[in-house]
Amino acid sequence: MSVLDNNRQDKKIAEIKNKEEEVFVERIAKKFDLSYIDLSDATIDTNALALLSEKESRLAHVAGFKLTGKDLYLAIKSPNLPETKKVIKKLEVKYNIGFHLVSTRSLEKAWKRYADISHATSVHGGLLDIDSDEMKRISGNIKTNKDIADVFNKILTGTSIRKTTELMEIIFGSAIATKSSDIHIEAQDEQVRIRYRQDGVLQDVVFFDHESYRKILSRIKLLSKMKLTRHNNAQDGRFTIDFDGKEIEVRVSVIPSAYGESFVMRILNPDGINVGIEGLGIEPKLFEILMREIEKPNGMILTTGPTGSGKTTTLYSFMRKVYTPEVKILTIEDPIEYHLDGISQTQINKPKGYTFLSGLRAALRQDPDIVMVGEIRDGETANIAVNASLTGHLVLSTLHTNSAAGVIPRLIDLGVSPQILAAALSVSLAQRLIRKVCQNCKYEIEPTYEQEQTIRNIMLRASENGKDISAYGLSLGQKITLTEGRGCEKCNGTGYKGRMGIFEAIITDETIEELLNKKPSEQEVRRVADKQGLLNMREDGIIKIINGTTSFSEVKAVVDMEVKDIKKTKKTPLTKIQHNNTDTIFNTLQTNPNSAIESNSIEISLLIDYLKKLEHEQVINPEIDASEKIALLQNTILDLMKNKQIKKMFKDSEDVDIHDTFSGLAGDLEKLHTEQQQNPRIDISHKIKNIRQEIEFTQK
Repeated sequence: MSVLDNNRQDKKIAEIKNKEEEVFVERIAKKFDLSYIDLSDATIDTNALALLSEKESRLAHVAGFKLTGKDLYLAIKSPNLPETKKVIKKLEVKYNIGFHLVSTRSLEKAWKRYADISHATSVHGGLLDIDSDEMKRISGNIKTNKDIADVFNKILTGTSIRKTTELMEIIFGSAIATKSSDIHIEAQDEQVRIRYRQDGVLQDVVFFDHESYRKILSRIKLLSKMKLTRHNNAQDGRFTIDFDGKEIEVRVSVIPSAYGESFVMRILNPDGINVGIEGLGIEPKLFEILMREIEKPNGMILTTGPTGSGKTTTLYSFMRKVYTPEVKILTIEDPIEYHLDGISQTQINKPKGYTFLSGLRAALRQDPDIVMVGEIRDGETANIAVNASLTGHLVLSTLHTNSAAGVIPRLIDLGVSPQILAAALSVSLAQRLIRKVCQNCKYEIEPTYEQEQTIRNIMLRASENGKDISAYGLSLGQKITLTEGRGCEKCNGTGYKGRMGIFEAIITDETIEELLNKKPSEQEVRRVADKQGLLNMREDGIIKIINGTTSFSEVKAVVDMEVKDIKKTKKTPLTKIQHNNTDTIFNTLQTNPNSAIESNSIEISLLIDYLKKLEHEQVINPEIDASEKIALLQNTILDLMKNKQIKKMFKDSEDVDIHDTFSGLAGDLEKLHTEQQQNPRIDISHKIKNIRQEIEFTQK
């Protein structure tokens, strides 16, 4: 018999003996009503194992294999051994003990893990499993960033032998509890700072000492399979947290800094993409169009925007919306951030030659109905994606441009034929993420002059382009108020809670197709698209500002709010307005032949007509300085009163009452003139309306 055969036979005999031992131990446990466990395929919790030294553990034939809060589970050879009883009595002081009968092989497996703890001690910590149940408990008690700091500092000042592990649990448990997307650990001169990115904004959470920092970072490096001895180079790693029945992936990046190493950990919580397409913030008209487009058997939908603008979440929402068992969806991503049930996802691997290009080519041979390409970066990928959309596939992808109007010029620059593009591209979508005002602590404020003018200019431009802003509950003359958050416990004092998107889209219709033949610039595409009736990001943002969903500053931070080419009336200083009897509307205004003149005199008809025009001007553009026109109105009324025209116009009325009425109106106009000169942002449209209605009332 050969040596190889002997080895195989020995291995087989060992396996039989191990199995016999497990059967025997299980039978004994059942006979004496004890719990039994086979640790051969179980995970040993080194937090539990570390509660006893290796020497003590071997002497007592005991090994801790799981620790959940105060519940400690022990693997024991026999409950009747004196040393075993002694260890159990010692541990019962702090923990609720549950023990399981195990075989010698199971104990040996547990004891081997002491090597991990021993090795980890030399690097200021250890490779300790993060306790999922403990993290869940912590996350349930965390409500605010202050809660995190309080618990963190309490652990720091404590004497627990599990201090580093407990700090790890609070770091990750609290990040999940507060829905943070990133954890930043940054070494500074005298202390270390931990920051969480919450709703897209970094928030300081806690400051602590360098010694604890080194232990935490060593442990994170071990978990992420990084080199512990490398401190002057960047490293990347990853690990997974089993939390509440779901796997949360943590991506780790470390770079050297002036005072140590800076760690950034991305928390990829699957709950983060479970928003659903209905909750993205897409306005109703665009939502209807997108639902129609993603249900088509072919075409191309491209999303654009900077890193972190929510493009991946949008595409995932599209795929989840259309997925059925009858539809095959295949993705090529870099990397796969979230795993979706029922969808075939592949990750590019540049060192092995698997790129977006090669992945897309391979994907099309898999007979998919829908293909999602993480990003179109080059001409070949762009052309294959375009051709795929023409041959019975729905293609979803992203492109790096600043706006939806930039998609077409970018694809043409990548070498896509404009004629083919016209048939392939269905929708160009651009988006940004904005924070939502906390509904628990929101309050209304008056806008500044600049804010109000910006909002009115955007509404005016939208109306000029034929967009029905009334469909969104807006009108050009409405009173504008803004919404902000005071800051409360529910929003961590920020005034914001949660995020949503602002969107713009361009549909490839006949006007866009005609434009494609000219190889248009981004500005040309935007001008044509503005006539499609869909909101751009600026207008979508304004709607969300006015309805109180977000704040003005949030939208302004991500979108250019300036509206160019809005005509502005030059303001006239008060000293240049001449109040004289010859400067009246009868000298400056021609009769409007289309106006309905039902009054008793042409003068009053002209006066009313002039008031209507001024009122309308102020509604559509309140920035126009109306002080000069107010002066004309006042002079006209004073001139009528001076020349005793009032009596002729109102023969059936009491002279005193009419005279007093118009005298009062002249006084009101004088005050309004002064107010307008001192503060042009005062809304005067309603005051002009009141004056007009009072004059009209005298005609009845």
